[in-house]
Amino acid sequence: KQLFQVVRIIVQLNLYDDPVYQFVMRKKAEGKPYYVYMVAGCNKLLRIYYARVKEYLAAENAN
Repeated sequence: KQLFQVVRIIVQLNLYDDPVYQFVMRKKAEGKPYYVYMVAGCNKLLRIYYARVKEYLAAENAN
């Protein structure tokens, strides 16, 4: 539920340079239903978050 709310706020704030916003708007333009493109945005956000955490942990292990 919290993840869905985060994506909803990203969309409401019109964060044009945010990759999640761009992805959600692209899915919306394709004519996807609301919950479909919002869940897709949640998945995109999680993938970005996971990549950044993985990158951070790799940098910590290198030190």
